[in-house]
Amino acid sequence: MSSTTGVLMGAKKARVEEEDARPLCTDALTEVFHRLPARTLVSCRMVCKSWMSVLSDMHFVYEHLRRSQQKLLLFANDRANDRSLAMVLADASGSMYQLSRPLLASRSLFVHNSCNGLLCLGDSTGAVELLNPTTGESVVLPTPMCTAGSSQFSSCNWHCLGFCQSTKEHKIVHFYPGPHIDSFKVRCEIYTFGGNLWRQIGSLHGAPTDRGIHVNGVVYYLTRFRYINSSRINCLNLETEKFNVMMLPPRKSYGGQCSLAELEERLCLLVVDGVPEALPRTMDILMLDNDDKQNWTHRYHISLPWLVSSCYFTPKHTLFHDGKIWVQLLARNLYCYDPSSTSEELETACPESDFPFSTHKFVESIIPLRHYFINHTQ
Repeated sequence: MSSTTGVLMGAKKARVEEEDARPLCTDALTEVFHRLPARTLVSCRMVCKSWMSVLSDMHFVYEHLRRSQQKLLLFANDRANDRSLAMVLADASGSMYQLSRPLLASRSLFVHNSCNGLLCLGDSTGAVELLNPTTGESVVLPTPMCTAGSSQFSSCNWHCLGFCQSTKEHKIVHFYPGPHIDSFKVRCEIYTFGGNLWRQIGSLHGAPTDRGIHVNGVVYYLTRFRYINSSRINCLNLETEKFNVMMLPPRKSYGGQCSLAELEERLCLLVVDGVPEALPRTMDILMLDNDDKQNWTHRYHISLPWLVSSCYFTPKHTLFHDGKIWVQLLARNLYCYDPSSTSEELETACPESDFPFSTHKFVESIIPLRHYFINHTQ
């Protein structure tokens, strides 16, 4: 065999060995990436094209999201400096770090809700903006059909961001009042990531009493009726885009003011008993069985602290994080409850904030908004 032939065979063998090694190297690198926090992966994407390819693969993105740990996000408006801040509570000691803030920040900006590390933002004009505070990407959605006179507390500006696991689609639900104010009829439109328009999907009777809760691909919300002294839970399946109705537990099971929350990936009913002038004032948490959607289990009984009479509304920002239940009662105060302790009292979670804030369940993710939208900002 000539020397030339030997060199060619050696080069061919080296190429084969290199090609065989590439999948192993990629698998090892992917496993390393899975163990890194999302904030680090944002920088890793800029290293080279091969790393960008791995970190932009949607299968990897959702697998990394599945392994990520839940945190608490405190969203505040610094009115003095005309800016919005997205801060993450790192631990129970009050340690925080700041994420990227919205580029289109305004004094009236607020968070409707959070899903898969994406924030659904709104303002007093009814505009809707999506933000991934980990990557810094944001995008303004097309204007919903009804935005006039909107505020974060009105049903005509109530939005909820959710995710359909089977189709891997993010959708935003928007409720707005029907043409006749006295009819108590509320219309619903929905927007799918990557689309161009909002789509009407139907209407319902009864006005939503809060902004709704997204749990495992379903949006739940309490409704009330003008002439009927009762409420019920309406459900919107994001996959089928169909409505359903769920009745509240028997009245003897709760009897107080109610709101909805999501704890441990389950729908929960928060019930506050008592009146502002009477002590003690308590909150019970009933958890829905995920299998049959019929049975409610009483899980927690919490004593609320006495602050001022005006603060005694049903806490809407109640979240489960790090084995504890976190409750926001006032605009600048956050409390927590440890189910493993013998006490039923809420304890102060962190020092009083300099700015009013809203509390949201949050997980850092590298979901790229550009995967869904051509026009986006960075």
